[in-house]
Amino acid sequence: MSIKSKIILMTFALLFVLGTVVVSVAIMAFYHDKELLISSNDTSIAAFKWQINTEISALEKNALDLSLMGEVYYKRGKLQEVGELFTSQILQNYPHSMGNGIYFLPYKITKNHKISCIHALWNEAREIDMLYSCVDGSFDYFTQNWYKEITSDLTGGKRTSWAKPYKSTQLGILMTTVGSGIYDGDDLVGLATVDWELGTILNSILKIKPTPNSFVLFADKVNDYIIATTEPGVDNSAMMGQPLEMMKWYSDDLKEGRAFNYNGVRYIPYIKRLNNGMFLIVNVPLFELFDNAVQHLIVLLSVLLISTLVIVFVLYKILKRNINQPIDTLTEIAGQISQGDLDQDIYLEEPSELAKLAASFNKMKADMKTHLTELAKVSAEKEKIESELAIAKTIQDSALPKDFPNNEYFELVASMTPTREIGGDFYDFFPVDENHVGLVMADVCGKGITAALYMMSAKTVIKNMLQAGYGLQKAVCKANDSLCNNAAPLMFVTAFIGVLDLRSGDIEFVNAGHCPPLLKNRQEYKFIDVRRNMVLGVQAGYDYQVEKIVLQENDRLFLYTDGVTEAQAKEREFFGEKRLLKALNQKELTLSETLEYVHQRIQKFASGVAQSDDITMMIVEFFHKK
Repeated sequence: MSIKSKIILMTFALLFVLGTVVVSVAIMAFYHDKELLISSNDTSIAAFKWQINTEISALEKNALDLSLMGEVYYKRGKLQEVGELFTSQILQNYPHSMGNGIYFLPYKITKNHKISCIHALWNEAREIDMLYSCVDGSFDYFTQNWYKEITSDLTGGKRTSWAKPYKSTQLGILMTTVGSGIYDGDDLVGLATVDWELGTILNSILKIKPTPNSFVLFADKVNDYIIATTEPGVDNSAMMGQPLEMMKWYSDDLKEGRAFNYNGVRYIPYIKRLNNGMFLIVNVPLFELFDNAVQHLIVLLSVLLISTLVIVFVLYKILKRNINQPIDTLTEIAGQISQGDLDQDIYLEEPSELAKLAASFNKMKADMKTHLTELAKVSAEKEKIESELAIAKTIQDSALPKDFPNNEYFELVASMTPTREIGGDFYDFFPVDENHVGLVMADVCGKGITAALYMMSAKTVIKNMLQAGYGLQKAVCKANDSLCNNAAPLMFVTAFIGVLDLRSGDIEFVNAGHCPPLLKNRQEYKFIDVRRNMVLGVQAGYDYQVEKIVLQENDRLFLYTDGVTEAQAKEREFFGEKRLLKALNQKELTLSETLEYVHQRIQKFASGVAQSDDITMMIVEFFHKK
């Protein structure tokens, strides 16, 4: 057989093999493209959901922070300027909200006035104004639906509550409100609210259009309320506020990724649920979603057909000259790429098949460089975060004493179970003089390395003041002044600071806005009714009041932070003081066994819900009494 015949035969054999491979690859690429298109749309919509949820979480945190300030305002004078200062400061830290306020239940501020509210809001110049109808006392907020809905939820035990979306009567814009309770002990006395304008987020949502005929539904699932839709032929303004059943295609059985038929078109739904009960559904026509994949397949098959016809006529003359060198070039540069050299580009113009393959190599190389660059950025950021957390954890752990005393006078055991996100809980015990021991249980507002550093500052200044020889009242006042003079923005400390007299069992203490301790005598723990002084680090010059309890022989004192009572179950229910009291009185245990048993009860109650705050406890048993 002649060389010509062999080349022709080899050409047809090569074309057959190449055609088979390309067709197979094209078909596999088609199905892979379909999966990528579905996944790509899901990723982009999920990223948008994450952005909204991040904003929702920030708004809920805003409401919780403001409710804490509201409690301070309610219990410490009820001065109008103090309330305005609190609401303004919180609003400055949450620029995405429209405004925030504290609204008290009827006659809770004064017996002569039913209405009492303070509301800060952004004006058009992005400056903070106070709501005038709150200032002059004319705003009858008790008739507002958002007030009724949030009050009902908080009375039912919720920590935060979202109102049904509504149009503001004053501004005429679509908005919703999130609220958190202001409490006097266990009694609800008011609400801390944050307003969220839905118009901005609606503009972004209504622009979501993966394909030309895609449409979006944005609704409140909990309140069965349509907020917006871009369904063709549907009047969005008329549908706003209607129940979900008004959408003919919608049903509670709708599942993400499971296609449905509507008006003769098959759609695939992307369903993203938000943290506040709202949800977003993006419906994409299947034929449009896979249109690019079909076109890609057609292009590949067309290229194969054209290439085959061209190669039949020209391959015989150019096979020897134009195949070996390009293949060698591709092989050499592919080897360099495989060894990590991504700076080499492949320049081939002929033959067209290998030129396209070279372009694919170049694109793959560029994509790899981009991916590696992004991966390096993500890795660096992750290492930075992990490094910060490690530093904060080291600071927090090093600050806590581990050598617990057990002598003829008393025994003390403490524990701190931190969250994954560094918090500011700490405990401390130390000799004040040869006859007195200092006891501290405290909780710094905030998380992260800032809270850990502030914790160290607070712990040091409290211990130094007591060991400097000052009396308890003066030591606490000086410690508070020092923290106020060096305070970080919105940082403060709740604390129980006591001094145990080893001779008499007397404990003088100051409770600076902290959880009430429990005292065990006569075989039963009971809460101590304590005065709640101002938290440390907020008001310089505050006059802290000292109280006193007396420990008899074998009496026990139990101290803790709010991470114990505010541990949550899946239903957002708190562990609470009643469960704590029951756990402590369940059985007679040693001090270490008592702390372990309480922690086990908290874990069982939480039932898999991630720990949201540090769990810190201390227990002291007094032995010696002359």
